[in-house]
Amino acid sequence: PLEVLTVSDIVLVCGSDWSIQVFDMNKGTVASEVPDAHSRAIHCITQNKGSAFSSQAPDSYNLFLTSAVTDGMKIWDLRTLRCVRRYENHVNRCQPCSSAVSPCGRFIATGSEDNCAYVYDIRSSNYLHRLQNHSDTVLNVAFNPATPQVRL
Repeated sequence: PLEVLTVSDIVLVCGSDWSIQVFDMNKGTVASEVPDAHSRAIHCITQNKGSAFSSQAPDSYNLFLTSAVTDGMKIWDLRTLRCVRRYENHVNRCQPCSSAVSPCGRFIATGSEDNCAYVYDIRSSNYLHRLQNHSDTVLNVAFNPATPQVRL
C-alpha cells in the first residue's frame, strides 16, 4: 500500500518499506528520508492542515501523523524528521484506522478496533476522551472544520 500526502511543493510518501520519504516537487528529487519509521508498513499519514475557521501557530503546520498496525500512531516534525511523540492507548492490531488533527491544532483523533474513537491532547501521550458504543471498528475520523466536533 502507498499513502501520499501533498503539502505545498513537497509530497510526503509512506509505504510498505516502513519508511517516510519527502519529495521536493520543485527539484523532482527525494529531499529526505526516514528509514524504518515504524516497525510495520505505514497505512496512514495525516498532515496538520488547519482550517479557515481557526488559527494555529505557524510551527504547527510542520507536524504530521503516521500510523502502522501494531505500532501505534506517531507525530513527526517535518523540519527535523524526528518522531516527537507516540500515541498507543487505542487498539490497532489489524485494521487500518485513520487519524485526524483538529482545526485548532491542539487535538488528535484516531479510530480504534475496540469500537471506540480516541481524542488525544497533541502534547500528551494519554487520551482525553474515549468515544464509545460504536457497533464496529472505527476506521475513519475527522474533525468538523468550523466547530469543535469529531465526525466518525
